[in-house]
Amino acid sequence: MVELNGWPKGWFERYVEAEHAAVDGVCIYSAKTLKPFVWADVPAKWSNTRGSQRVAGEATEFGILSGFAVPMLSVSHWQSVLSFASSQKVCSLSPRQEVQLVTMAVYAGMSIQALSQGDEKDEDLLSDREKEVLLWAAAGKTSSETSQILGLTERTAKWHLTKAREAFGVATTTQAVVEAVRKRLIHP
Repeated sequence: MVELNGWPKGWFERYVEAEHAAVDGVCIYSAKTLKPFVWADVPAKWSNTRGSQRVAGEATEFGILSGFAVPMLSVSHWQSVLSFASSQKVCSLSPRQEVQLVTMAVYAGMSIQALSQGDEKDEDLLSDREKEVLLWAAAGKTSSETSQILGLTERTAKWHLTKAREAFGVATTTQAVVEAVRKRLIHP
């Protein structure tokens, strides 16, 4: 199911009609990993198949030469992926560029999820301590560092992060931070 599509005109229709998702190495690998990746880094067992190479070849007809995929997982939903396509050949990205794309993908994914579900009563989602622990995570602190700052055990800090992830129905702390910021529950 596609929630949002910005592909070149005609490519989405061809992709769906030809059932490319079943053979596209990028699509297949996205369902097998949660690690963001440059399309060129898809393992050969999925990217070197005749079907995957056909998809890549047809994509070039529409100006799509490379891209970067950000697989995401929701606790309450299926795995999804936000894939950035490029008309230029991109073999690698700097760590900063990767972080920027992952942040955009997580924010976009959470926004799409919120639009499709409607917002619940936001102010009751997190306890004050969960907000506090998320704020320190947003500042780049580990659970160990956060526990020392707040005078908690590391296990308790991790528990509050787990509760925050569960409240938003997300799999990672980064996703929870983005969602808490989006809902204006924390202000890093």
